[in-house]
Amino acid sequence: MAENTTIGSFLNGRDTISTKDAKIYITINGKVIPLIEANKFSAKLEKNKEDVQTLGSRWKHKKTTSVEGTGTLGGYLISSNWSKYALPYINGGKDLYFEATLTINDPTSAAGTQTLHFTDVNLDDVPFADFEADDDVMQWESDFTFEGVSLIQAFTGFDL
Repeated sequence: MAENTTIGSFLNGRDTISTKDAKIYITINGKVIPLIEANKFSAKLEKNKEDVQTLGSRWKHKKTTSVEGTGTLGGYLISSNWSKYALPYINGGKDLYFEATLTINDPTSAAGTQTLHFTDVNLDDVPFADFEADDDVMQWESDFTFEGVSLIQAFTGFDL
């Protein structure tokens, strides 16, 4: 049996990916903005599954009928940009939808680089302020939805 030269017989710790090597850019009205204040980004597809029951089987089968993109974005509150983008909707204008591009490349890992592009991103809430009388810095976090995702560049170090 030929040995796969890409995947070893065990995972080297150095090949895991440091979260500190991620970069996020958002695009609003054609303007690309590096989200240097971001300290959290997570995104996932949630499947809606309907029950399918059939004669002759005791199993309750499932059929995926749709998906929903959800996630969380957070960071340090260092600008008024989110407030500026939220105010038009509050005052009767259009809601803010934007694109987000996430690239992660840990140079120590053999996994390589991955880039994902999310479209029609819409925050569930907009940060205005978040502070307390303690030793901390102002941060914000918002859940969001997205309606499209593309894998622009896949990790290549451990393809099956």
